[in-house]
Amino acid sequence: MNDIAEYKATTSPYEVLVHLDDRITSGELTTFEALKQYAAPLPAGPRTNTILRKAFDLQRKLYWGFFKGIGPDTYPKVWNQVVVGDRDYPFAGDLKRYNNISDIYMGLIDIHGYTRFCHKNRSNMSMLDTLDHMIQEDVPQIAAGLGVVTRRARGDEILLLGASAEDVLETVLRIMDYFSKGARVAESARLKAKAEAPFPEFQISAGIAGGQKYTPLVITRDGDLSGDIVNTAARLQARADKISPERNKILITTQAHQKLMSRSDKNARRLIEDVKFFNTGSIEFKGISLTVYDVIFGDQDSYRMTYRESMEILYESLEQGMWKSRIFEDAMALFSRIITNLPDHICAGAAASATRDLSKSGFLVRIKNALELFRAENFEKAIVELGGLVDDFALLRDVDDFALEYLRSIHDNYEQLLDSFIRNLDREIEDRPEALFAPTELQSFTTLRKHADMFGKAMDVARTRVRGRKAIWYRVADEAAPALTVSIQSKK
Repeated sequence: MNDIAEYKATTSPYEVLVHLDDRITSGELTTFEALKQYAAPLPAGPRTNTILRKAFDLQRKLYWGFFKGIGPDTYPKVWNQVVVGDRDYPFAGDLKRYNNISDIYMGLIDIHGYTRFCHKNRSNMSMLDTLDHMIQEDVPQIAAGLGVVTRRARGDEILLLGASAEDVLETVLRIMDYFSKGARVAESARLKAKAEAPFPEFQISAGIAGGQKYTPLVITRDGDLSGDIVNTAARLQARADKISPERNKILITTQAHQKLMSRSDKNARRLIEDVKFFNTGSIEFKGISLTVYDVIFGDQDSYRMTYRESMEILYESLEQGMWKSRIFEDAMALFSRIITNLPDHICAGAAASATRDLSKSGFLVRIKNALELFRAENFEKAIVELGGLVDDFALLRDVDDFALEYLRSIHDNYEQLLDSFIRNLDREIEDRPEALFAPTELQSFTTLRKHADMFGKAMDVARTRVRGRKAIWYRVADEAAPALTVSIQSKK
């Protein structure tokens, strides 16, 4: 058969199918709509349905790429979102390419330590084969049970796509659980049988994006995925990996968070029912600002929920540019809340190996001191104290990296503000030294001006005597506020 028009009642179904397959593999019939039109001369009935079903299966394998394994029965929710179903043949349809699909969610996960493990066990093929089986076979099976499509992009990088934020997050949580040591006992039975080394515990970083009405998911001609949703998931995963390179971490967009909070289908057996969400503020990704939420799960990070409200109060004061005093006070309130609720072992472990006092009580005394200095209008020393607190906070292991980034950025901004404040004070001193010094002090001040080091100390004293220090600070803060921003950057 050279053309479907040659079909006769005596033509065998096999001959028809071979002919259609040849047209499909040659690239002449890449869509089901084209296949359906070309096969129009075939008589309607069960035999033609079977032929078209098999031909469509070949089209999916050749041209659907990421979606080659989905069907209306196996992945119904994803199918309804990414496929234009055929009205005459419910088993078939064509992918929506270059479309905005609002109810679609992309997850990207990366396995920490994968490369290191492969290098360490490069001569142990059994261990490598077990890990490959876990990624290539078991992970897709976990995802499929939740209606989520997966693809292994690179060695340890896995793409997930689902029709709900809940399904994708639940899949990530189950994959994390699977890679935990307890969940692998049965899976690594063949390793135990060979008396090989125990399988290590792998941690995972993940980013989840989607749910935006006008954010396109581009399905290319070869069935690959592209578009903002893919880029956003990748950026979130990269940031999760950066801030938590040795621990499990999941970051999600605000749209995904909204969908998760508004879901009505509660299932106590799902891991998602035990998670909470922590607003980490706006993060800049190469000029694109995203509000990002951290997924809190397990007991290890549960203490962070005790200061979630303090963090959100700080976001509000930053958004309003309240650098005169509120941002400093809100930052100290957050600092105090974090230190108070840190697990005891974090501060205790750091204090035991440090020359400075890194105990909870030590931090809290210094926080109180910084606040008192600021309220006493000794802004210079208060900001120095803030810088020391931030530096020492960074020495603690397993502290909240998000909070640390914000506190460090706030200190950097206050240092800029302080420079401008001091310049304004110095102008006041230059213009009216007689208002600040007694006659004998003024003479000494004039003499000391010639000697830089001693003069600097005299200037410090003079600055404390300038009238209206608070008014000058407020004026400088108002002038500088438009240029002061706390923008958490991610390079990817």
